Amino acid sequence: MSKELVNSKQNILIISTTASMIDQFNLHNIAILQRLGATVHVATNFLEPGTITKSLSNHLEQKLTALGVKCHQVDFCRGIGTHRANKKALNQLCQIIRDDHITGIHAHSPLGGIIARRAAHKMSVKIIYTAHGLQFFKGSPLKNWFVFFPVEWFYAHWTDALITINSDDYQVARYLPVKRRYYIPGVGTDIKRVLAIDPAHQAALRTQTRKRLGVLDDEYLIISIGELSKRKNHATVLKAIKQLNNPKIKYVIAGIGAEKEKLISLINELGLQRQVQLLGYLDNLDGLYYAADLNVFVSTREGLGLGGLDGIAHGLYMIGNANTGMKDYVTSPEIGSLVTSPMDVNTIAAEIKKAMAHPHRITNLQSIVKFDHQNVDHQMTAIYRQEFNL
Repeated sequence: MSKELVNSKQNILIISTTASMIDQFNLHNIAILQRLGATVHVATNFLEPGTITKSLSNHLEQKLTALGVKCHQVDFCRGIGTHRANKKALNQLCQIIRDDHITGIHAHSPLGGIIARRAAHKMSVKIIYTAHGLQFFKGSPLKNWFVFFPVEWFYAHWTDALITINSDDYQVARYLPVKRRYYIPGVGTDIKRVLAIDPAHQAALRTQTRKRLGVLDDEYLIISIGELSKRKNHATVLKAIKQLNNPKIKYVIAGIGAEKEKLISLINELGLQRQVQLLGYLDNLDGLYYAADLNVFVSTREGLGLGGLDGIAHGLYMIGNANTGMKDYVTSPEIGSLVTSPMDVNTIAAEIKKAMAHPHRITNLQSIVKFDHQNVDHQMTAIYRQEFNL
């Protein structure tokens, strides 16, 4: 193939710090770009994959390669990284952009977004950044505005388009000097697939899953979905359950992460070994959502919070954080309850007690259909056409 033909092809690079963000949020974006005729590249840390296992990360890389996606290992750190590690990641990205004739970038995650925008600016490449929950938002600590807003304001000058996935972030984005800003309702999830599950199958999944977990018919099952991290705030839920002092309450957490040993220690300290299970990473959550009586999803920060939205799609009432994108889908008391102090044990205990007193499944789900992949993909297609001239 001639150099001229290679250079005429649109080569789009999707960047995130962890492979889990590619797996959970970007497979549809990859498919859209390929349908639009682009060659897709993915740059992420496959070796330290985040909230999926290394085995799943290896499988993801193999699957992407089979789909014609060129995968690049970039040694991103989680959190804010270090100067040395971030500089290495920047150099790796610049090398990829240079060697593979990258014509456009779509970046995700705070650190990935910063390093990607530095690379795009240095290499004169157009870039879209999707904010999966800005660090500064209504209700966030004042220090977040002092620390994170100036950083994002600076890098906004090097951002061709900013995509926000909740309405609060879209409003805040008005104060950032990006060239263009977009709002899409989340990152897309299988709302319509779930709504089509037969009621008899739902009941069978509930029975099978509760039996597998050892939860009796007269016991109340609470679940939390998400990585074992401080941000997901599982410790507050554990303390609330201890305060309620009700042996009929069972609690399971689905996810992996760095806080596992601390959570196990807390479970033992609180004497909740008979009531709590850590399930690890689960690929299919249908059974768990139907088995549960309540979803407690009180992360301290969420762009949207798929663990809450997916639960609602399965008819599961939730307790969430009012200072997050959850308010975009918890729009009535029939769907869930949002608290303003997610780390207050008394508040969470009171909300759990209230939910137990009035158990019900959500039946009217029309308000969340807009979060389905079909709608989000339609909007992302329009954005890619506009920004990358596809």
